[in-house]
Amino acid sequence: MKNKKDEYYRYFNENILDKVRKFEQERISIVKKVVFSSSLYFLSGLFLAFIVIFVKFSPIYKFILVPVILFLMYACILKSIVNFIIAGKDFQNLLYEKVLPLFLPPYANFKKWPKNHNTDVIIESKLFHNFDTQEDVSSFFGVYNGTNIIISDSRLKMPVKGVNKPDLFKGTLIELELEKRIDNHVIMFSKNEKKFNNYKQINPHIEEMNKYLYVFAKNNKNLEFISETFWDTVKRFGEIYTAKGFELSYKDNVVLIALRQKKPMLFGFLFRSLLKAKNYDDLIERFIVIFDLVDILNS
Repeated sequence: MKNKKDEYYRYFNENILDKVRKFEQERISIVKKVVFSSSLYFLSGLFLAFIVIFVKFSPIYKFILVPVILFLMYACILKSIVNFIIAGKDFQNLLYEKVLPLFLPPYANFKKWPKNHNTDVIIESKLFHNFDTQEDVSSFFGVYNGTNIIISDSRLKMPVKGVNKPDLFKGTLIELELEKRIDNHVIMFSKNEKKFNNYKQINPHIEEMNKYLYVFAKNNKNLEFISETFWDTVKRFGEIYTAKGFELSYKDNVVLIALRQKKPMLFGFLFRSLLKAKNYDDLIERFIVIFDLVDILNS
């Protein structure tokens, strides 16, 4: 993994650094504006608090003015906090739209891919038995080590009546079309996910894996890929993607990984410089863990 990260650092310094300088200036401008406006609102809130504590109102106006001033005080303090939240979200959108594409070329040469392209693969994976529609926010396609890779920020909607259908799944879907094929269908999911299938449950001789994952297989063939190295890599998916739930299907030569997340593919921080390669580690490692899994499964 270290060599891959070093390659990303080199690529950043040679191909990305100059391109993000303008975004860094925009980030600094956003920080200055939000700090100034939030400080102004916060000081206004403190001033109103001072009025409530130290100013003695006549009984005639007290019951009217004090509640109004208290309301304005809380509103100002709340606004000073909300400003940071809104600025952070706007900055995340900037990173997703402008900076993320700059990190797509290394190793897999990812390109934008048509949305909702892999619905059949999702159905055949048997990870989701009953969903109405697939709605991809974005999708990228690349090739690494002879393996086709599709990464999608996806929503799967529940089959219920109504305009606003709830999400059955929201998060990142990763599809791998490997060179190596197994005559089997293996399904894994974290124990906080409620899933059912007709396959036989198996218990790999990996104590930590059995603690966190359920593993099912259509038959007992071609299970050699489930090793300590495989588990160590799978475990990193949950950590790096900050996933609330993990699911994996390996059928023939197609792997589908579903990582349930509240906010998929977020990276970066408003108060962190865009000019340091190390500040992109959370994004870089999301790509690297996919490549590591491909290397393991193709070996």
